Amino acid sequence: MRTKMDKIAIIDFGGQYTHLIARRIRDLNVFSEIYNPEEFSLDTEIKGIIFSGGPRSVNTTEAYRIDLDIANSPVPILGICYGHQLLAYMLGGQIDSGNKTEYGFTEIECETDSKIFSNLATNQQVWMSHGDHVAQLPKNLRVTARSENVKIAAFESDDGKFFGMQFHPEVTHSLSGQQMLDNFLKVCQAERSWDSQHFKELLIGKIQKQAAGDKLVLLLSGGVDSMVALRLCIEAIGNDRIHSFHVDTGFMRQHESVELAKHFENLGFQNIEIIKAENTFLKALKGVTAPEEKRLIIGRLFVEIANEELGKLNLQQNWKLVQGTIYPDTIESGSTPKAAKIKTHHNRVGEIQKLIDAGRVIEPLADLYKDEVRALGRELGLPEHLVERHPFPGPGLAIRVICSATDKPQDNYRKETAEIRQMLHQFDLEGKVLPVRSVGVQGDFRTYHHPVVCWRNKENKDIWKHLRSASVKVVNNFKTVNRVIFSTTPVTELHMEKLYLQKQNLDELRQLDALMRELTDKIDEIWQMPVVQLPLIDKFGKRCYVIRPVVSTDAMSADFYEMPTEYMNKIINMAKQKLDVGYIFYDVTTKPPGTIEWE
Repeated sequence: MRTKMDKIAIIDFGGQYTHLIARRIRDLNVFSEIYNPEEFSLDTEIKGIIFSGGPRSVNTTEAYRIDLDIANSPVPILGICYGHQLLAYMLGGQIDSGNKTEYGFTEIECETDSKIFSNLATNQQVWMSHGDHVAQLPKNLRVTARSENVKIAAFESDDGKFFGMQFHPEVTHSLSGQQMLDNFLKVCQAERSWDSQHFKELLIGKIQKQAAGDKLVLLLSGGVDSMVALRLCIEAIGNDRIHSFHVDTGFMRQHESVELAKHFENLGFQNIEIIKAENTFLKALKGVTAPEEKRLIIGRLFVEIANEELGKLNLQQNWKLVQGTIYPDTIESGSTPKAAKIKTHHNRVGEIQKLIDAGRVIEPLADLYKDEVRALGRELGLPEHLVERHPFPGPGLAIRVICSATDKPQDNYRKETAEIRQMLHQFDLEGKVLPVRSVGVQGDFRTYHHPVVCWRNKENKDIWKHLRSASVKVVNNFKTVNRVIFSTTPVTELHMEKLYLQKQNLDELRQLDALMRELTDKIDEIWQMPVVQLPLIDKFGKRCYVIRPVVSTDAMSADFYEMPTEYMNKIINMAKQKLDVGYIFYDVTTKPPGTIEWE
């Protein structure tokens, strides 16, 4: 598949961004390969080693280790996050597990005579996601960067062979992160010979080999991932051996299934059946409120429907299932040997895992990120308006309704409200903790915590700066919170209500989602904008919602979009009046600590 070339070895300690590190290195034209620490051994092609992040603490007996004589390593080693702590520990440093957690944007002060920070400004904005930190270094290491909370944000050895970064340079929100990685590659003196221009041909060849003589079956959501997967399969084996199903679950966006049918026809896709299964899904999910249970039931139903349709086609056993799974989906499902599960992707439920284990699933996009899938879609000739569609989760609106089986809070969510309010006052904000919870990712672990809603207590022209700072500080200091949302007006009364997946409230969500997409369709910076229905009503009995416009390229990290405040107020007020709904909150949480979807 490839000739011998210089490469960087990335040791996977279970971090959510391990594959993103590999991706960034390849973007710099150096081949990279991921290794499990237990199976790693040096070879002559390896010109440098990177220790990834991970969910464990170096100080515990369960910590991930590597059997490597690093003191005599012939190649440079860079540690990132957990890898930074592990490297310092292996060289004789001390790691503390304390309260100095940092999630999201952080400013560091760098020593620019460092090889890693060469030709960079002294002050850098970087992306943090950690609990532990390096408290003390051995004599042969020196501090090269520090943040407000952590005195050792980066280090390097006197001989220029070992480097550590507490932050994540591989994440795009570390603004100079790619230059830092490039500087590490310069230290490694790795040849820049990796070229991915033949990637399309490699994937087509892989599909041909995996398909062999079998027919292929696809479940088409209508998103860019599944359409690119289908186009690749058509290029590989032609239309005749491919059967595709689009399942209208009742959780699609407004008029989406009808529009998709037209797109499929215009693209020349053949053998596609639209299956109306709204009643089936609503019946199976009746009374279900837990996010993981919803995802598992939806994934199981997809497989059952596929099996039923395959029975009608009389394909017997000579078929394989093709999925448009991309790498972030597998990461959040805990797919790498040491990664923590954030949430089960519907393509990773038990029934599908059995098919994967039996070798009957093809996932041509499983090593790609969203921006790479889009680029591949363009290469395959898909229209730009389809390539750039906002991502939409396979379970659809089912995971954008935060269900509740009770109208009473289930835990003491108010206990930290006084302290949080005091902290918000520093930013001219007022606020409180809400009695609902959402999924997040903090320090490479899944969290299921409360959001804080805040609003202005005085006029402030630089509201986004205040919200960004407040969001980071609140989430970093309160372990029961993983998300901050903003209200354009003061929040008075809010009451919990029972909320389930029912057609009436799904239709209400569909209407608001359609209106918000229409009002923000021309804003190119918005990569995706989930609209979330909450089990909360205002004092007039009107249901409350959250909009989450995010900026991202690969879904592994995301920032909230700083919408012009006048326009934000305009669209929120318009939606409230037109659809007669309650508060519409604006999510101002980065990823991490909040996942893009709330469930």
